[in-house]
Amino acid sequence: MAYFIAESCSGCTACVSRCPTRAIHGARKALHSISAGLCIDCGACGVVCPSEAIFDSRGVRSTMLRKAQRPRAFVEAEACTGCEKCVEHCPFDCLRMDEAGGAHFGVARVDEAKCTGCRECEKACPYDAISVHRRDQVPPALRPAIAA
Repeated sequence: MAYFIAESCSGCTACVSRCPTRAIHGARKALHSISAGLCIDCGACGVVCPSEAIFDSRGVRSTMLRKAQRPRAFVEAEACTGCEKCVEHCPFDCLRMDEAGGAHFGVARVDEAKCTGCRECEKACPYDAISVHRRDQVPPALRPAIAA
């Protein structure tokens, strides 16, 4: 199932720039639409919609979040093996390998400015070393990763 946009859409295009798969289309100041075939159900579009016009597949409205609340990926350095699966799958090129991280092949690091919290890296990681959380709800074990 895919997210969808209600008629209350103002056409601001914020969702277009946040969508990692380019699934959202529409002219500025006009109703936008989401291509179900391209939507990966990540919710990155909903957190930036000022009209709160985006709904998930169950009909639940996405709520706009302030920048300090928006989700992003966090890497648990001890679990990261340096396999680079997350780097390969990131549609925003926000992950890089940091060889100074201590692992044999390096540790994945997140460029917070580029990360939309789309969860593609989380899905790709075979070692559960990456998880996506709202920035204001990071589990205590991952809080040191915020400074990284």
